[in-house]
Amino acid sequence: NSKFTPPNAVDFFLDPLDDMLRGGNLVQPDEPIWLVAHSLGGYLAGRYCMRIHQESSTSTASSAMPNISKLILASPVGFQPVPSSNERISASNLPPAFRLVDALWSANVTPQALVRLMGSSRGKSAVKRALDGRIPHLKQQSARNRNGENNHSELDLLADYLYHVTVAPPSGEYAMNSLLEPAASESGAGVYARESLGGGEMAKILSTKETPIKSIKVLFGDNDW
Repeated sequence: NSKFTPPNAVDFFLDPLDDMLRGGNLVQPDEPIWLVAHSLGGYLAGRYCMRIHQESSTSTASSAMPNISKLILASPVGFQPVPSSNERISASNLPPAFRLVDALWSANVTPQALVRLMGSSRGKSAVKRALDGRIPHLKQQSARNRNGENNHSELDLLADYLYHVTVAPPSGEYAMNSLLEPAASESGAGVYARESLGGGEMAKILSTKETPIKSIKVLFGDNDW
């Protein structure tokens, strides 16, 4: 199991982000920032804005505090609360495939680690199949350029990029077990944040006068994570 508590894992990602936004090289002091984040990044961005809100509401708020005026979260994890113990299906009653996922997750075996074990050829194929299943509208056919040479398809290019990101030396992926947990109930199975963004916390941020955040948009698709 991961050795980090959820707050420790959140700080692992947010401390470097905070340093970058306060350093003065990326944005100027008081320059409005639109923060856009996806999936697990959406959860972390939401937690970061909650941290900024807490700082802005204290008398010791720093003048270098990032001026995040708009927050846009695309398919963020963490808004749905984890099913209660009464709602959850116990691991012993799960199908074998789900029990395997639960065991691997509990042992902190990451999806990236599984792709690394597959090797180059099988790993690339697995990433491409997963990508094609998630984004089926990507062009799969190669197109010829003006010189008659074949260009790689959108699917090939994105799959190659994601494969190399996936098999890079591991780092933050080991924090996933600390931040997220799989759970199944009668309404379905999913991955939930151990400390959710739900409970109206984001709404509380918008309702206070002290916060610099003027707009929060949360986007989900019809067929989403």
